[in-house]
Amino acid sequence: MSLVKVKNKYQVVIPEDVRKKLKVEIGDTLDIEEKDGVLVIKPVLVIDKSQAYFWTDEWQKGEREASEAKKKGKHRDFKKTDEAVKWLRS
Repeated sequence: MSLVKVKNKYQVVIPEDVRKKLKVEIGDTLDIEEKDGVLVIKPVLVIDKSQAYFWTDEWQKGEREASEAKKKGKHRDFKKTDEAVKWLRS
């Protein structure tokens, strides 16, 4: 257990052993909530709204399917975009 003191502007320092264990770095975002009289602090990854689609269940399913197809050699490489578009439309 590490004791820390609340400083000006209600700042606290996260002890080094905790930072290292949780891999908390300068600039990271933390979620702080009160739960049954206890402060719970969790590191979170904030995703830019323009990139959120990538993390939807549907998109991740497609990513897994594409990875499996590539592992099995069931994919096709194209040197030019118009070749890929022509193949997709056929």
